[in-house]
Amino acid sequence: MENEKDRPTIVINDHPEQAHIERLKEKLRYKQALRENSRKIDHKHVRLNIQADALPTKTYFIMNALAAVIAGYGLLADSAAVVIGAMLVAMMLGPISGIALAFIDNRWILLQTALKTLALGVVMIFSIGVVLGLINFNMPLTSEILSRTQPTVIDLMIALAGGAAGAFASISPRLSVAVVGVAVATALVPPLVASGILLAHAELRHSANAFLLALTNMVAIQISSSLVLWIAGFRRGSNEQVQSNVLEFIKRNAISLIFLLILAIYLSANFIHMLQKQMYETKSKTAIEQLLNQKNNIIDTIQFEQQKQYTLIRVVVRGDTVPTLSQIKQLNQMMAADDRSNPTVVQVRFIPVEIIEEQIRFNTEISPDEAKRLVVQ
Repeated sequence: MENEKDRPTIVINDHPEQAHIERLKEKLRYKQALRENSRKIDHKHVRLNIQADALPTKTYFIMNALAAVIAGYGLLADSAAVVIGAMLVAMMLGPISGIALAFIDNRWILLQTALKTLALGVVMIFSIGVVLGLINFNMPLTSEILSRTQPTVIDLMIALAGGAAGAFASISPRLSVAVVGVAVATALVPPLVASGILLAHAELRHSANAFLLALTNMVAIQISSSLVLWIAGFRRGSNEQVQSNVLEFIKRNAISLIFLLILAIYLSANFIHMLQKQMYETKSKTAIEQLLNQKNNIIDTIQFEQQKQYTLIRVVVRGDTVPTLSQIKQLNQMMAADDRSNPTVVQVRFIPVEIIEEQIRFNTEISPDEAKRLVVQ
């Protein structure tokens, strides 16, 4: 007798239209997602949000003060992670967005409010940097601090992109301006704090360069924010004939654009000078290594010191063969002029290395690469 379990079973779908219904539901969800993604900009709501963020509130000062303290100790501890963490509490994008909106909307009361808020925030953050520098005066200036003392046109490009991202986030209904705002804050809070710390250490030139970096970021962020808002239709006071007029945009942002042009020229010159200096140092190091890395000798350090009328290159060599005077003379003849067109002078300090072994049975000489690895170890 055949077992009932072995008999074939036929399943009859009582709802053949179920698959069709599911497809319709999926199409409906897709259309709802498209409508959500294509929502128009609520200009009134965006204006209110930007104006609210441009006000000098207690939250603004408290959060920026905490960000300055975090960034300051991150700079002093030479910790990039801590400096980046300062962006999570900073609120510097609000007043800059307020200035951008005020320019393109012809709202001078908003401009005064946003400028006041930004100026007070800058003074507060800078002052905290000075205080931290005085309290921790014995701590050395770290690479995180000094890295913000050489602003170039690259920093300007980064700030322009950051400002555009912040403005786009502020007008997009599906993006959070806080996410972009904290990223933009890293371009403002650390250089301001670094400028204050450097001023406390009487490093006036470095302090001015760090402050220039912060100023560059502010202007660039404001210009790119104004451009994004202008394209998005924020043009209060304009009529139909000038809604997309480039001259109207330039007119309303004339002051910022002039500042941006001056900064771009200066920072481009800085970038070219830095590039020339790096090429000069690289070429000099290559020539020194080729001539002195011989006969078990190895170069320990190469330092460049700019004097008034020349550049002095201090070279420390370790090994068992003292460099000859003719080699130094040859080096001085090979050295190109520095970035100021001044001559280059090479000074070598030799540190003898004594090799002690029981008996020379094999060839124990080492190559320059092997000697270099031993020095590193």
